[in-house]
Amino acid sequence: RFPGQYLYMNGPELFNFTIESVPSLVAEVLEKHKVSMSDIDLFVFHQANKYMLDYLRKKIDIPAEKFHLHLESCGNTVSSTIPIAIYEAMKEGKVKNGDKVLVAGFGVGYSWGATIINF
Repeated sequence: RFPGQYLYMNGPELFNFTIESVPSLVAEVLEKHKVSMSDIDLFVFHQANKYMLDYLRKKIDIPAEKFHLHLESCGNTVSSTIPIAIYEAMKEGKVKNGDKVLVAGFGVGYSWGATIINF
């Protein structure tokens, strides 16, 4: 290998960044949309890995039944994890007309973002 000629990810550093950034991101998007946690019907986060998602769900205090995990069938598909997870949640009947779904993405380049989608 030649230095600078390959992709590198510092997993522990990215994990720490994520568990510090995402909880405040969720709080900010709820405040911006003037809703509370209980108003959200489903939370769909970037499907990074099960350990990180379980850790975030517990840290933010999201009930397991309102937190969509979709890693088993396709794993971490990078930037497409949220659309795939939403599609699967819709197929499973977890998303209905009138539902509010909070989506949060994070990762590459230490970037993050979230919004609420009204179905």
